[in-house]
Amino acid sequence: MTAQPTDSDVSGMWGDRLEKPADYADAGIPHYWRIEQNPVHVYAYDLVDGRYELAADSAEELIVTKPFDVRLPVRDITP
Repeated sequence: MTAQPTDSDVSGMWGDRLEKPADYADAGIPHYWRIEQNPVHVYAYDLVDGRYELAADSAEELIVTKPFDVRLPVRDITP
């Protein structure tokens, strides 16, 4: 038997997903990645003028240069 999320669990997850980037930006964290599942997709953001801007995204291979050069073979690390 699998536990199903309640409405408050789901709204909490979405709230975190929407609120955390703003908290990170307010703290001055210069780069932020978000990983989605089903299907797996990685999004990379850079902090620009107090807000995050999408720098790169991919379900195949994520390539970024900030804060350092990274080539993440998303397709190879997912089932």
